Amino acid sequence: MNRWNSGDTIVIRYIARSDGSVAMAIPAIVIQDDDLLATYVPAGTRFMDNWVVPEAERDTAVATAKPSSQRQHQERTWHTNTVRLYLPGKAFSVWLFFAESSQLSAWYGNLEAPFIRTPLGIDTRDYGLDVVAGPNGTWRWKDEAEFARRLELGVDSLRHQTAVRAAGEEFIHRLQQKAAPFDQGWESWQPPDDWQPRQLPSNWNVDFGTHAALA
Repeated sequence: MNRWNSGDTIVIRYIARSDGSVAMAIPAIVIQDDDLLATYVPAGTRFMDNWVVPEAERDTAVATAKPSSQRQHQERTWHTNTVRLYLPGKAFSVWLFFAESSQLSAWYGNLEAPFIRTPLGIDTRDYGLDVVAGPNGTWRWKDEAEFARRLELGVDSLRHQTAVRAAGEEFIHRLQQKAAPFDQGWESWQPPDDWQPRQLPSNWNVDFGTHAALA
């Protein structure tokens, strides 16, 4: 599949493990697409999401969650200027959150299936566990209670969760060692002035058959 050009709009989609439907879709702007896919999601970007649960309630909500296709999508607003970096074949993406002052406020390791390119953008699958780190590199696991509950309920296998945590540990190692992409100066990157929030296309939830290929 062809590479995208800087300034192109793509759609980043999260495909539900339960039934292969699109759980979340957000438009992003391509910064570069070579050995690293770098994208930008400006504050104010509107996106669709069908897992709208307060963070404090997620571990209990897992037990009663309906399959993704039976949940109602809601249009939501992304509130923070964010760069998202994707390394091909890696089970995590690296996010940079920027404050209104344009200073880096946090690194974020979103643990997810290695991305698959589609005609709209990329498909991946969220793994339910993440890593948050301050600009100084101090890190912590995020959503561990929900992650543990998924194992208890049999939503995830122990083998799967071991692999997910290993992906998180690779993110942490790269962060601490300043290995790619942490050595590329992304914390100083600034978007062009005309890069405003993009819109989802009408076919944002079309099925591209990526469900079976996503771990």
